[in-house]
Amino acid sequence: MPEIRIITTGSLAFLVLLLISAIAFSYYVYRRTVPPVSNRLRFLLMTLRAISAALVVLLLFEPILSLTRKKEEKPVVAVLVDESASMGLVDQKVDRRQALNTLLQTDMFRKPSNEFEMMFFPFSSKLDEGVPFPPDTLLPDGDGTDIRAALNEAKKKLAERYFSALVLLSDGANNLGENPTRYAAEYGVPIYAIGIGDPSHQRDVLISNFVTNEIAYAGAQIPVEVYIKNSGFSGARIPVNLTQGNRTLDSKTVELAGEGVDQKVRLQFIPQEEGLFKYEIKLPKLEGELTDANNTRSFYVKVLKSKLQILIITGSPSADFNFLQRSLAADQNIAVQTFVEKGRGQFYGSADLPPADEPSKANAVLLLDYPRRTSTPDDLTKIKSVLANGKPLFLIFGKNVDLDKLWQLRDFLPFSAKPVRGAERVVYLSVLPQGIHHPLFRLSEDDIESRERWLELPPVFSNINYAALNQTAIALAGVDFSRSPNAPRQSQPLIVAQTSGQRKSVAVLAYGLWRWDLLMTGVGKSSEAYHRFLQNAIRWLVSQEDSKLVRIAANKEIFRSGEEVKFNAQVYYEDFHPVDGAEVAVQVRDANETYDLSLKGIGDGRYEGSLEVLQGGDYEFSGTAHVQGRVLGRDDGKFSVEEFNLEYQDTRMNEELLRRIAEESSGAFFTPSDFGELKERLRFPQKYMVIKSEWEIWNKLQLLIMCILLLSAEWLIRKRKGML
Repeated sequence: MPEIRIITTGSLAFLVLLLISAIAFSYYVYRRTVPPVSNRLRFLLMTLRAISAALVVLLLFEPILSLTRKKEEKPVVAVLVDESASMGLVDQKVDRRQALNTLLQTDMFRKPSNEFEMMFFPFSSKLDEGVPFPPDTLLPDGDGTDIRAALNEAKKKLAERYFSALVLLSDGANNLGENPTRYAAEYGVPIYAIGIGDPSHQRDVLISNFVTNEIAYAGAQIPVEVYIKNSGFSGARIPVNLTQGNRTLDSKTVELAGEGVDQKVRLQFIPQEEGLFKYEIKLPKLEGELTDANNTRSFYVKVLKSKLQILIITGSPSADFNFLQRSLAADQNIAVQTFVEKGRGQFYGSADLPPADEPSKANAVLLLDYPRRTSTPDDLTKIKSVLANGKPLFLIFGKNVDLDKLWQLRDFLPFSAKPVRGAERVVYLSVLPQGIHHPLFRLSEDDIESRERWLELPPVFSNINYAALNQTAIALAGVDFSRSPNAPRQSQPLIVAQTSGQRKSVAVLAYGLWRWDLLMTGVGKSSEAYHRFLQNAIRWLVSQEDSKLVRIAANKEIFRSGEEVKFNAQVYYEDFHPVDGAEVAVQVRDANETYDLSLKGIGDGRYEGSLEVLQGGDYEFSGTAHVQGRVLGRDDGKFSVEEFNLEYQDTRMNEELLRRIAEESSGAFFTPSDFGELKERLRFPQKYMVIKSEWEIWNKLQLLIMCILLLSAEWLIRKRKGML
């Protein structure tokens, strides 16, 4: 029975007393009338007066009618159904897909107890929407399994229900996300896992991993380290092939080692042409092998022309020069030619700079603490000649740079006015917001991690007080004023990059960069930032890709089957200012279909978009950016979607993981042949939901209208009867 209460702002007893008084007063008024009227009419008038007076009293006390009732809440059991690709395997004992379908057709799931409800959630790398009945068809094609995320999402979706237990139907091949066992311990409801598949190791050979270079140079040997794992084929001899299209580049026959051991095989190849090329590592399918979907891996290598030739000219022997030369010499893809001035225009080793009329073989020019006061006009003319032929410039300031002579190279510098020298000071470097995403400062794929590693670096030196930049130049790093209190506020730029048409330059307005190597090593930390910065700067300078006005790229070259493909674009005007509001259209093609995609602007001339799941194969894409019908530029590229799937890395049913998930959550583990006990465990205490409803009786316009109508009716009757 519902509980009914009336709540007032004053004393309920006083309200009742006033209501009785209102009725008594109405009786007193109509006890006798002048002139006398019939008893029936007197009773009617008395009633009208009593009701209207009672309504006025109720309005003054603001009464609220409260209704409270209890409703029994039915328990809900979530059933998570694994639809990842490994659930489609036919292992040594069972067809997993058929076993799962048979399980879902049992009365346990088709005709559950009336004491609770079931909600079924298919999942793989993510959780689908729930339905109150078992899925009719299961498509085990998910590209990964994330049990922890599925548990979490199911709990969120049932947060407002009486979520009482969870049944997990899976082979336990968890290969994405966090470890679900820790989460199960604090899940709050018991998890009952039913393991689908054979828990013993399956007869299988797979490529578990490989390591190679993403960027290589034509004519240079590229190693490919392949890791092979086998189960049930120890001692078998198989070929490991490296192919490009129909051509085999390298092949080795290996004897498979013990089960579960990562066995390394080293292959190699020598690319001959520039471009982006796809390569494949292949293993043959063995008789009795569970699947060959994990016997092939693909990768792309961007092949650049042969070794980069870097011309280094420095004003004198120095620590910066020694560390710079050693770092670049360690890169097998860079060849260095050095000229070290010893004064009066002479260089060590009796060498002279190449004549101005002789074409330079250098891909870039690096000036370190140069030119000096003693540098000759003839040498500056030779350097100008090389730069005028389109060679990029990498300028690292030094303590003794002659700014007047340096300004003779102003056509190739990122400055709009000659820099102003000041006193030497210690400065800490800070990567500016516009430099976070620039290739020069990329130490890892994580921008936050890159920035933190730059902040670890020791200070360097600078004696430049002011440097005004060209419109086509951008400051990527500056002085960290919080750690460099003596630095003038106007000297913020420390590292500057410029792109003007096909011409590029990088300027470092500091010296003592050797400290980033030696001092970091001295305190037991990595000096990678120093070496990566030099390599990144040179590769950015010589790369023509960064000179394009429109750059469109997929976020990687190789995607897993079923993985979302994301595209990013950067659009510039001819003066390299970012373009917002452009229309960027991308067309993706394979051998059979064409997909059209429009990228959305996200600010600063950047655009992004994505395509849903694509089938395995090789794809090419081309894109165009235009504003108001004017084409700004085009770009193209390619990528591949490989059939390789994380689901085939470990093909056995992971009984240990499923048992631990069940035990940590106070549940239980079953197999399809012994899950009868589960029904007895799905008994839950009654839970009631309290539903409380309130109505403000006083705050109703209808009551006021009724009161006015009652008083008006009383007045009208009295007037027609001529009553006083």
